[in-house]
Amino acid sequence: MPHFESRDGTSLHYDDQGDGSVVLLLHGLVGDVNIDWVRSGILDRLLDEGYRTVAYDARGHGLSDKPHDVEAYADDTLECDASCLLDELGIGWCFVVGFSLGARTALRLAALDERVRGVVALGLGETNLGALPAAAQTQSAGASIARALRTDDPGAIAEPGLRHYRAMADAVRADRDALAALMSAPRPKLTEFVDDVRVPVLVITGRDDPVGAPGPLAERLADGAAVTTAGDHAGVREQPDTHQAIVDFLAAHA
Repeated sequence: MPHFESRDGTSLHYDDQGDGSVVLLLHGLVGDVNIDWVRSGILDRLLDEGYRTVAYDARGHGLSDKPHDVEAYADDTLECDASCLLDELGIGWCFVVGFSLGARTALRLAALDERVRGVVALGLGETNLGALPAAAQTQSAGASIARALRTDDPGAIAEPGLRHYRAMADAVRADRDALAALMSAPRPKLTEFVDDVRVPVLVITGRDDPVGAPGPLAERLADGAAVTTAGDHAGVREQPDTHQAIVDFLAAHA
């Protein structure tokens, strides 16, 4: 199984298949290449459409290294990992499809790396911009998730969303200390760099996702569009309408 080393020496597992225009796939928290892209059918659909798919397990996840030091995830480290993989494979330009945490990373990468020509952001919505009252809690969301991951008694976690992350981590036997370090690390907030994203972006959200509607984020972007499909936060990945929206967006901008 191929691995590459990021700038700080962290070893990350990646998957590279197909030919044609490159689509870089960035999974969400507690996910990996298999969970988010293979099981959902998105990776195979992109291969069937003639794209080259490049996906990797983010640090702290899957078959990649799992540092426990908060500083190993701080600032733009996640984006640096993505850029290092593009360097490793000699990729001159690409599209990026990201889910949840990976969607946030995809948008930040687009603001930092001129090789990104377009982004599909799954599982981001108006709460990420502070458009709903619940967004007042997003500033401490990372710390709350970290506490839920570290607690010895998952039954004591009251908030349903936090219980969900803990249950996912336990189900895949994730390294909870590594994931907690990731969620504790200081990183730029979406609102601090969203105006720097100049490439076309498609924001896709499930109508039952508590992150809210995709429209406000799409409107904030320089060249944004929004699609709402069936499904909740995780379920948006499996929707046929999501798959079709992704390939239509890529075809339109290829």
